[in-house]
Order: sequence, then structure tokens, then C-alpha cells
Amino acid sequence: MKKILYILAVIALFTSCQKADHNGDLGGFWKLQQIELAEDGSVISKKQENRFWAVQLDLIKIGNGKGRFQHVGDSLYVQMITNITSPNDYGIFNQKDERFGIIQLDRDRMILRSKNATLTFSKF
Repeated sequence: MKKILYILAVIALFTSCQKADHNGDLGGFWKLQQIELAEDGSVISKKQENRFWAVQLDLIKIGNGKGRFQHVGDSLYVQMITNITSPNDYGIFNQKDERFGIIQLDRDRMILRSKNATLTFSKF
């Protein structure tokens, strides 16, 4: 009986220490589909490339870079902690402080707009 209680206590300890992701539809893996540049309206397809953004808890991983983000209302603020190799290929034009307006965000699709580009993602 003591052994069963001990096992249940250990299981309860481990499950109570896990943090729940509070990001709703934003949480998870997003594959970049296209970048539309604000400067000239040109569209760069990324469908054949593996360009991912990963969102979990308060952290974001974009390519090989890691950062923090804040989702406030219809805005997403991204601040990279480590630099991304070829950040423009991921739609990042300012690694220190990038602000995106959220045009669409649901469980399947995300469209973000910065002053430089509009990014279209699909949930992976």
C-alpha cells in the first residue's frame, strides 16, 4: 500500500510541475508559405523550403535563432535572443524588436504583417 501511495505521489509531483501552454492558436509549429514584400509587392514563395517558426510558452524559435515574444491584442512582438542565419528568409527584418500586426490567426493559418512584409504561414 505504501508503495502505491509513493508512486501516486511521484506521478502527481511530475504532472503538477509541467507548465501549460497558454498561446491558444498561436502555439505550435508554423511553416512559412510566402513573403510579400511591402516595398514593391513582390511575392517570394517559401512552400518548397523548410522555414519554420515554433511557438511554445513565452519562447519562439525561428530557424536557428531563439527569442521571446508577446502576443498583445492584434499584435505580435518578437525579440530575438540569438541571431538567425539569413533572417530575411524567415520574414525577420529587425531581430532586436520586430512588430507584426496579426491579420489572421486560427488553428490552420496565420498571416502577419510588419512594416517590411506580409508573412503567410500554415500550421504544421
